[in-house]
Amino acid sequence: MKKNSADQSVRLIAIIGILIFANILGISWFARVDMTGDNQFTLNRASKRIVSDLKDPVTVKAYFTDNLPPPYSNNRRYVKDLLDEYYAASDGKFRYEFIDPKAEETEEDKEKKKEVKHDIFGRAVREATSIERELRTLGIQEVNVQVLEDDRRETQRAYMGLAINYGDASEVIPLVQDTSNLEYNITVRVRKLVRESPPKIAFVTTLPESELQEEYGRLYGMLGQEYEVSVVNPEGEADMADDIDVAIVINGASEFSDKAAATIDRYVQKGRSAAFLLDAVKPDFQTMAAEERASGLSGLLGAYGVKIGAGLVLDKVCATISVSQRIGPLTIPQPVSYPFMPLPASLDPDHPLTRGLAQVVFPFVSPLELAVPESSAVVGQVLVRSSAESYVHSPPYDLNPMRQWRKDELEEKNGIPLVISLSGPLSTKKAPAADNIMVPSNEETTSSNSRVLVIGGSSVASNQFMSKTNETFVLNLMDWLLLDEDLLAVRSRGLAAAPLGGVNEEGQPEELSDGVRLTVRYANVVGVPLAFIAFGIIRWRMRESRRKSVTL
Repeated sequence: MKKNSADQSVRLIAIIGILIFANILGISWFARVDMTGDNQFTLNRASKRIVSDLKDPVTVKAYFTDNLPPPYSNNRRYVKDLLDEYYAASDGKFRYEFIDPKAEETEEDKEKKKEVKHDIFGRAVREATSIERELRTLGIQEVNVQVLEDDRRETQRAYMGLAINYGDASEVIPLVQDTSNLEYNITVRVRKLVRESPPKIAFVTTLPESELQEEYGRLYGMLGQEYEVSVVNPEGEADMADDIDVAIVINGASEFSDKAAATIDRYVQKGRSAAFLLDAVKPDFQTMAAEERASGLSGLLGAYGVKIGAGLVLDKVCATISVSQRIGPLTIPQPVSYPFMPLPASLDPDHPLTRGLAQVVFPFVSPLELAVPESSAVVGQVLVRSSAESYVHSPPYDLNPMRQWRKDELEEKNGIPLVISLSGPLSTKKAPAADNIMVPSNEETTSSNSRVLVIGGSSVASNQFMSKTNETFVLNLMDWLLLDEDLLAVRSRGLAAAPLGGVNEEGQPEELSDGVRLTVRYANVVGVPLAFIAFGIIRWRMRESRRKSVTL
C-alpha cells in the first residue's frame, strides 16, 4: 500500500508540474479558437485591410501600469493579443511597445514624489513627474483602481491608455477599461491618421444651428470625431458643394420649399448618399402632445420609391421609461413600457447596416411604405420592421405613458416598415434649375448609383434617445452611406441579442415557459454544487473499491 501511495504522489506531482510548464509555455506560444457567433476575438477584415495597406509605420505605445489586479490584468493581456494580431496583419508596419510609466521615472522624479505639500484646504499635493506631464499632454490620465493587499482593499493609481502615432500625427485612447469595442476604436483611429482628408458630412436642414446643436448635439460631436461636419441650409444654396460625401436631411418646423427639394435632388442625382430623418409628427414632451409636420419632400421621396405615412407607430415590443408615481407620501420612479418607442427585433440580418444589431430604439416614428416599381433597377429594402403586434396612432395625439389604450382607438398593423434603404440609379422628374424652379418638365433624370436611407422620424438620432446601440446604428449608417461596409461588422460585434429561448421567424425572442425558467434558475444555483458532490461520491466509491481489491 505504501508503494501505491508513493506512486500516486509521484503521479500527482508530475501532473501538476506538466500543467505548470504548459501554462508557462502558453504565455508565449499559444493558439486560439474563436467560437463566438460573431467572431468577437478575431481581427476583422477591415482592420486587416487598413493595416496591410500602410505605407509608413504606425507605432502604438501602450501605457499600462505593471502588476494590476484582475480584471485589469486580463485587459492588458487582451490588448497585447490584439496588438499582436495587428502586427501580424501589417507585415511589420504596425508596431507596438508596452510602457510602465512608473519604470520611466527618473531619480529626480522619485525625489519629487517624496516632496508632498498641502494646499489651503489641507489636501496633500505634489509636483507632477516628467512622465506624468508627458502623459497628461497626450491626454492619458491616471485612474483609481481597487486592489486587495494583505486582506485590505486599497486604492491604487494606474495608467491604462494607448497612444497611436503615425508620422507627426497621433491619436489617443485615454482609458482601456472595456475591451468590447477596442478593435473598432483602434481601427478608426488608424484610419483617421492615414487618410489624406476625412469624409465630409453635412446636416441639411432649415433648423438654426443652435437648435440643431440643442437637439442633435451628441450626434454632431460624435460624427465630428471621425468626419468633417457642416450645416447646410438648402433654402439659400443654388447647389450643395460637390465635396459633401453624405447628407443628413432633417426637417424643422417649416417645410422645405420646392427650391430646397430641387437642390437636394440634384445632389442625389450626382450619385451621392443621403439619410432622410423626417418627422411627420413632432412630439412635445412639455404638453405630452404632438403636432403634425410637413417636410416638403414627400414628392421627392415618392419619386425615389418611399412614402412616409401619417400617424405614429405604437408597438407592444417597446422600450421602458421611468415614470414618477405617487405612492402614499412618497414619489417613486417606476419603469413603464412605452409603446411610442418601438424596440424591433426584426432587423434585416443580411444587410451590412443592421447585421449583428439589436435593441435599437425608434421613438416617435411614422410608418413607411416601399413603392419601388418591380421594373426599376433600384434595390429597395425594408431594414427594420415593427412587431406583429403594432398599431398606428392617428391624431389627436396623446403621449401620456399611463394612458390605457383600447384597440378601437388604433389601426392594427403587422410588421410596419420603419427603415427603408434604396440603392441604385434613382429616377425623378427633372430637377428644375435653381433660378427657375417652377418650370414644369416631364423629362426624367437618372442618377448614377446613389444610396438613400429613409426613417419616418429623427428622434432615433436625438440627444434624448442616443443609447449605445442607437449610436452604433447611426455610425453604421454613415459607413454604409460612405461605402465603407467592412467597418460596420467591427462596430456591431457583441451587440446582437442572444436570448436563452432563441428567436422566432420574425426575429422576436421566444418566451420561455415558467417551468423552463425555474429549471434554469435552480440549475444555476444548485447545479454546480450538486455536480461537485456527485463527483466526490463517485471518487470516494472508486477509492473504496480499489482499497477493497488490494490484498494484504
